[in-house]
Amino acid sequence: MIPPSNRMTRPFPHNIPDRAILSMAILVALGVLLHRVEATLPIPSPWIKPGFANIMTLIALVLLGPGEALIVAVLRVLLGSMIGGTFLGPTFFLSLAGTLAATGTMIFVYRKGKGPFGLIGVSLLAAYAHGLAVTSCVYLLFVRQDSIFHLLPVLFTVALVSGLMTGALAQNLVFRLKNKGTALS
Repeated sequence: MIPPSNRMTRPFPHNIPDRAILSMAILVALGVLLHRVEATLPIPSPWIKPGFANIMTLIALVLLGPGEALIVAVLRVLLGSMIGGTFLGPTFFLSLAGTLAATGTMIFVYRKGKGPFGLIGVSLLAAYAHGLAVTSCVYLLFVRQDSIFHLLPVLFTVALVSGLMTGALAQNLVFRLKNKGTALS
């Protein structure tokens, strides 16, 4: 046993158990992997993606808590952009804005609407928030024309499909993890 004065301190608050930190690290790593896989998909725009990396954020939200879900989401974007070479570039800021909007929506809806909204509904609303945040950022930072908002029906159609798929996959994984007795925290 290391004497208390020689123990290394960790950057996380001391009230987060070691098991939860390990689980967060695994979720971040899987999220970064999915983030990078999505970057290789042929897509019509750099800000239209399936959003499968958000599965890890949803799992963190349900099994670890809202603060941990936010940490997983932000670290995923930071590390994914560093690995992908987009850190501090326009794509990074769009991704971060979308992630913050989506995660904030996930946390709010999951806390307030557990009854009427399952993970599919939470994911769907988060996908809409992501699309709206990214479009707003594109407008504010790059394209100062109202016509950019004419893309919203297309983005919301993509958000509908991706939100449903992401939510269904996350719900299935959470169900399996709970049934196997896998404790992340």
